[in-house]
Amino acid sequence: MKVIRWQAEFLPPSKCPARVADVELDEMWSFVEKKKNQCWLWLAYSPKHRRMLAFSLGRRTDETCQKLLAKLKTIQITRFYSDYWESYQNLIPSFRHWIGKSGTQRIERQNLNFRTHLKRLQRRTICFSKSKKMLEAVVKLYI
Repeated sequence: MKVIRWQAEFLPPSKCPARVADVELDEMWSFVEKKKNQCWLWLAYSPKHRRMLAFSLGRRTDETCQKLLAKLKTIQITRFYSDYWESYQNLIPSFRHWIGKSGTQRIERQNLNFRTHLKRLQRRTICFSKSKKMLEAVVKLYI
């Protein structure tokens, strides 16, 4: 576990493109320490570049969504696609925001890959992260 944390800490930041036409946003839940402690993984995915641009861990609130959007500030984004969750509607200007499941198909597929490859993100499992830092390190290394 020390090696995983060390590798994640010293991993150079991934280079994001300066301009992205479309970004798909979604969130999925896991839990930390016990099932009562839900932790949401918020993701931003670029279908054109086929890569995750940013992620954020936290509760399913506007604050965590704002942290994710803050990580995307350096990228010029034309359109955001998301599901019907309120946080997206509250924080993203409506003229740049498309809502619906048809625009989030590729990020939903990536969520399936996450759940398949990282057992701690599966829905029905006995595997879980004992700390939020460890969950963040594993997700960062996977991305």
